[in-house]
Amino acid sequence: MSSCGNYRTDTDAELSLIRDECLGGGADGAVVTNHWAQGGAGARALAEAVIAICEGKSEFKLLYNLDLPIEEKIDIIAKEIYGAKGIQLSETAQSQIDTYTRQGFGNLPSRWPAGICSSMW
Repeated sequence: MSSCGNYRTDTDAELSLIRDECLGGGADGAVVTNHWAQGGAGARALAEAVIAICEGKSEFKLLYNLDLPIEEKIDIIAKEIYGAKGIQLSETAQSQIDTYTRQGFGNLPSRWPAGICSSMW
């Protein structure tokens, strides 16, 4: 979840409201940053929050078995995340999937199987 306020014009109460709404909406963390004006120092609280969340307990699990063919992984993602009835791959997309599979990249976990971008299907 991402949100944005204007550190220079929003009041502390407004920034606090944005933070509370983010946390209430299920965000794992929410911090006010001022990185645009202070560089790394202004982003320190954000970096610390990200580290704390990454080091915390996670219930992350893949939607699919890594041994499934790439086409099936894409189909599962399309159905489970986007509510699609199924997928249709263009010839170019199928050719790229075949290449990735031949090259041994079919079992890699990523946002899209083998790093395949959704724009290709």
